Amino acid sequence: MDEEKKSTEEIRSEKGENRDVRIIREKIKSRPVNKGKLAKSTLISAVSALVFGLVACIAFFSLAPVVSGYFEKDEEEEKPRPQVIFPNEPLEEEINPEDMLITSDPVIDMSEFASLSEEEIEKAMSMVEFSVNDYQKLYQKLTEIANTAKKSIVRVSAVKTDTDWFDNMFEETSEKCGLIVADNGIDLFIVTYLKDLSNADEIYVTFSNETSIRAETVAVDTRTDLCVLSVSLYLINEETKTSYEIATLGSSNSSRLAGSLVIAIGSPMGNYGSLNYGMITSVNREINVTDHLYRQITTDIYGSSAATGVLINLKGEILGIIDTKYSDNDTKNLISAIGMTELKGTIEDMINGKELVRFGVIGANVPNDAVLRYNAPRGAFIKTVEMDSPAMAGGIQAGDIITAVNGRPIKSYIDLVGEIKEMIPDEETEITVSRQSVEGYKSMTFAIVPELLGGTR
Repeated sequence: MDEEKKSTEEIRSEKGENRDVRIIREKIKSRPVNKGKLAKSTLISAVSALVFGLVACIAFFSLAPVVSGYFEKDEEEEKPRPQVIFPNEPLEEEINPEDMLITSDPVIDMSEFASLSEEEIEKAMSMVEFSVNDYQKLYQKLTEIANTAKKSIVRVSAVKTDTDWFDNMFEETSEKCGLIVADNGIDLFIVTYLKDLSNADEIYVTFSNETSIRAETVAVDTRTDLCVLSVSLYLINEETKTSYEIATLGSSNSSRLAGSLVIAIGSPMGNYGSLNYGMITSVNREINVTDHLYRQITTDIYGSSAATGVLINLKGEILGIIDTKYSDNDTKNLISAIGMTELKGTIEDMINGKELVRFGVIGANVPNDAVLRYNAPRGAFIKTVEMDSPAMAGGIQAGDIITAVNGRPIKSYIDLVGEIKEMIPDEETEITVSRQSVEGYKSMTFAIVPELLGGTR
């Protein structure tokens, strides 16, 4: 057994199964410091930090005015926004037919001509000449007036994004003219046309120096199809601020404008930047719009039936906003405009965020003949009552004469228009009318609840 055991141990020893186990201990030594490489890494890190800091500073100072402008604007919006007030102008008194019968011959002072003989008068008249150079100087002066007024004109671009049948994205852009009418220290306000803007994804305003800035819709008036846009003054740089001017709104409230020289600027010929000259042919035609009455200015200026822009006088004042949709079929290519006097109040209300109301009538003044022959009362004669309007719902009918609103007398349709402007949506208003019957005109009272005009805000 011992021999067998020994032989077995010997065999195991030979195979290496009884080897001693030794623990190997290693000592880790630090790598030698490469001072050159360390200095290089430190330098690179310092330079990178410096570059990052400079880029951060540049980005901060570049974006600070815009970012702070937005925060300041948000703070301003919490406060009451400054109101825009256009100066009032006296309305031209209406001439009654009986007043027109009283005429007098004009008095001409001939004393300054008394000392002149007929030969001297004829000689003086023969010296009055108008040369080609005079014509050229005249048109140069007109062009100077137009170019100055053009600083108040901007190009409004409505951008709409859509996809075709193959799911390819494309943009549709339509352009029209806009008029800079006011600023309140926070925003710049621009009047333009509602068409194509309601469905636009983005609206841009391009100033005379070709700078384009995104605009926001402030309010729209579906009665006149006008729209007020705003551009934040914080987004307009100093160069652009010197390139535009706020328009001077003139008066269209005079029948004496007929025969006056006028300039059409904007897009009277259908393309932006065009202009033309001509004469005002009439200002007496009324444009009957629901709950309002505007004056149409017609001219002999030939232009596009799709013309946009404004009419200005020789002082550069805006007399009217071009709108040919009210023109007769045989004068579609003659430029016409809505008078500025009647538009001022509507534009002012839109800028100041006043809610426009819908009453729902189209009217006129009671003719003098009806007053004299049929004993009709003075007031606002109702020609049309709109379907589904507050006026119709309250009982107003075509042919009624509105004589009072909440007890205040109404003597003309303009009086009624003024009262409608002051009505509050959803607030009951007492309307007194005179309605014709077999016994004559009978006074009746209705309670009307005006509603908010759709799309005013």
